[in-house]
Formats: sequence, C-alpha cells, structure tokens
Amino acid sequence: MHTLGPVLRVFSSALVGLLLTAASVGAAAPDREPRPQADPADTPGSPLDLRTVSFGQRGTELVLRFRTAGEWQLSQLAPASGRALCVSIYYGMLTSPRSRVCIVDRGGDRPALAYSRLDPTGQIVENRMLSGNISRFDDHSFTAAFEPSAMNLRQGSFSWQTESTWTCADPAACTDVAPGGRPVPARLVPLAEPRCFGAASRNPFVPCMSRALRLAVMPTPTDALLTPNARCSIVSLRTPYTCQFGVRAAVANRTIALVGDSHAAHWRGALEVVAQARGWRGFSLTRSGCPLSAALPDLPKARRKSCADWRHAVRRWFTRHPQVRTVFVSHLSGVSVRAPKGRSRREHQIQGYLRAWRALPRTVRQIIVLRDVPFSSTNTSTCVERAMRRRRPAGTACALPRSRVLRRDAATVAARRPGTTRVHVIDLTPAMCSRRLCFPVVGGVLVHKDKTHITSLFAGTLGPLLQGRVDRLL
Repeated sequence: MHTLGPVLRVFSSALVGLLLTAASVGAAAPDREPRPQADPADTPGSPLDLRTVSFGQRGTELVLRFRTAGEWQLSQLAPASGRALCVSIYYGMLTSPRSRVCIVDRGGDRPALAYSRLDPTGQIVENRMLSGNISRFDDHSFTAAFEPSAMNLRQGSFSWQTESTWTCADPAACTDVAPGGRPVPARLVPLAEPRCFGAASRNPFVPCMSRALRLAVMPTPTDALLTPNARCSIVSLRTPYTCQFGVRAAVANRTIALVGDSHAAHWRGALEVVAQARGWRGFSLTRSGCPLSAALPDLPKARRKSCADWRHAVRRWFTRHPQVRTVFVSHLSGVSVRAPKGRSRREHQIQGYLRAWRALPRTVRQIIVLRDVPFSSTNTSTCVERAMRRRRPAGTACALPRSRVLRRDAATVAARRPGTTRVHVIDLTPAMCSRRLCFPVVGGVLVHKDKTHITSLFAGTLGPLLQGRVDRLL
C-alpha cells in the first residue's frame, strides 16, 4: 500500500488539467471536467458552507472539487472533533454509503485524502490514505485527482454526495449536504471524454463526427512540449528503472508490463485506459534510445554499454516477477543497429527482436507488439499554430503523406514471422492516418508532442481502441 508521503508521481494531473482545459487559439476547447453542482448559502455559521461541488471522471481519473463560501485551513479540519469536508460514495443501487473520502491535514498544512470503507450500518471497516494529486488554489477551494481503484470503484454505476460539518452552537445549522435532495448518479467508464474526442473520431466501428471539435487543438503545440507521459508511480530507481500504473495491487486481477524505449513510454496513456477497465496493474520498464532487442544499437560506446546493462537487468526482472504473463513492447521504428560484416542491417534488426523475445521466461505467455506511430515533421507545429490563428482545421491543413511519415517497423515484421506463436501485433495506425495521409490533429487532439512522440492526451484516447484489440487477443 502506498501513502501520499512516499509515493512520487511522474505525472502531475493538476498541471496537465490546467494545460489541457485551456481554450485553444481560434476555438473554444471542449469541457473535459465533471459538471459542477451549485449549492445555496444555507449554513452561514460555517466557513465550510458549500457553494459548488463536483465529483466525476476525467479521462481515467476521478476528480473531486470543493468551493466554500468561507475561508478555512487544513489544520482546522478534524473529523473526530466535528469539523470535516467529505464525499460519500454509494455503490450501484445501494441506499447507504459504502465508502467516504475526507480532506485531512497530513502535517505542515499539506492536503491529503483519507479513505474509509464502510459496512452496511455505516461503521468503518478500513482506513487508509489515498494516493493522488491534490492542490489548493486559495483558502476557499480544494481539488484532487486519483485513480478509481484507490477507493475500490469498478466500472459501472455509483452515486455520490458531499457533506461539510463545523462546530457551532447548533450543529444542524453548520452541517451542509450538497447537492441537496438525493445523491448524484454517476457511472465509471474506461475513458470519460467528450463525444468524438481524439481517436474516437476515427473509430472504424463507430463512425463519429463533431463540428464542435473541427477547429479545436488540445493541447496546443507549445503546451504539448511541457506535458509528460501518463502518470506512473516510481517503484525502483535502480536498473531497470521501474514505475507502476493501472489499479492498486490489492485489487488487481492481472499484472502486465510495458517494455521498450521512449516509444513504449508514450503508449502508457493508452494502456492506462485498458488497465483501469480490466483491473490490471502495470509495470513500466523503459529506457530512452534502448529497444528490447539482442541487436547492438548504433549508439556511442558508453550508451551501448548502458543499454546492454539495462537489457540484462530487464531479463532478470522478469525472472523475479513470474506473475507477469502479458508484456507490451514498442520501439522507435527505423532505429539503426550495428550488424556483423556481410549481414544486412534489416535482417539483423529483425533477428535481434526475435532473440530478445525468446530470452524472456516462459512465464510470459503473450508478447504484444504495439506498432510504432507515424512521425511528424519539423514544420508541423508551426503549421498547426498558423492554422489555429487562421481558424482552419489543422488536422487536414497540416496533414502529411503516409508514405513519408510511417516508417517500416522491424519489430512488427519480426512478430509476423512463422513460429512466433506467443507474439502478436496491434496496429492502431488507422486512428492517425487514412490510406494516403497522416493527421497532426485528430478529433480536436494534437497527436504529436514532438517529431516522433505522441501526446499523453492523444495516447489516452487511443485506449478504448487498444482495449478492443486486446480483448480480442486475450
């Protein structure tokens, strides 16, 4: 179990939320946030008089927001003494809450979330801290984002209601339930985004078009450079560097791994959607410039050695983790290797992937190769920004020939060789390209953050398409 203290987050939901919800130049950005619920000023004796509350899904995360009429400090909250700000969760059609999340002070006026699991009579049967990204913009507000499994929520229906309490002469006058009436119905889905958003607009099975997204670009090319890959909690800083995504270990029903260079890491946003939907815990083992291959990379000597050390460490890691039965791999297409004299680089590269996969222990039942994405160009960002200023659809105005930007992927070729029965290929190129063109903006979402890496937001929208392909394979 990870608490808020020791867990380091690679992905900052608060920062990304601000960047990705900002209005794009030339077109209003679609609203990705949970709908706020207004509440009247009905407990004037309490600074925790709730004015707006929202709780719901954004992408794969749950987002909780409070805004109060008065100012308050975290040190003033003490649920045991009658001062609390909480949200209660009702599962399915149950009429009594089965869990509660409250804001607490973990010391030094640092915000945290305390989770309580309740029995049918309302008694607490489990207490723990939630891992998440928490912020306060002022003394009236509170925002937190965390994964659904942190509070044992699975796909399907639930409802919620918030409550604030304050100590005063008349307790009833200082207790505010918002929204009033009954709990708000909600539903947890693999990915919560606006209609036709991102890759959903190119789903071959569910045709989707949205005029509202015609001119949108999220994030902008400038903002995209600042956004990291999808969240991942550091497990080990030793070689191989390892971080964890997906659901908590306590509720996971399968453990997977994502392995490769930086072109594996940018797929984590899509795999996060699959992991949340299927109840998987994932380990990410990636190293920039170092594909999982037995072929010697065409790198400077020092980097070649560190890459070889990483590969050996990865193989040892799988031996120590026999519970990992499914491995996703991806690599930069067109990467150069050093081939022995008299042997073609192409065939040596293909054989390098095959040898590396054969070296993985038999406890790995499936190896799924994610075909590398098309590239962008050095001028694409400038073209997209110009199209935004001129209020033109950047996706079509700045499209590039598929034959120019979709490179041959040796790992995909290797995976289709005879005898690779445990190796499969998933190719999501149609979500980014037509038969002739590849698009820098799809469904209002910027595809690339730089020339070769996709944005974490677009990767997330690939998640439902990836899930469909994974479901058919597994």
